[in-house]
Amino acid sequence: MKRTVVLTPDHPDWAGPPADPSLLRRLTGHLAARLREYSQEGIAPVEILRDGLVSAQIAGVDAQQAAQALARANVFCQSQDGVLLFSISASTSFEDLDYVQAVVSELL
Repeated sequence: MKRTVVLTPDHPDWAGPPADPSLLRRLTGHLAARLREYSQEGIAPVEILRDGLVSAQIAGVDAQQAAQALARANVFCQSQDGVLLFSISASTSFEDLDYVQAVVSELL
């Protein structure tokens, strides 16, 4: 069964309670590490911009097209200045981020 993972700052969860800072840091590191597992295949660079915000590029894939392809798989993120931006909120789970990695890797 498909998940729906919303990693955009305009999602209603961003107006809700803030994530625990320690948990947010761990979630951010988890997503960055999961995406970096595919650096040799073309997901690079992956950067932690701040706690709760990860950027990534996919070699040979336009970021806007990548965001659209991810949305078709129910992973919603932003593209800006040629990179994908993943904004993690209080409602994001580690399992959600594992799903994001699986869906992003399908774009390679």
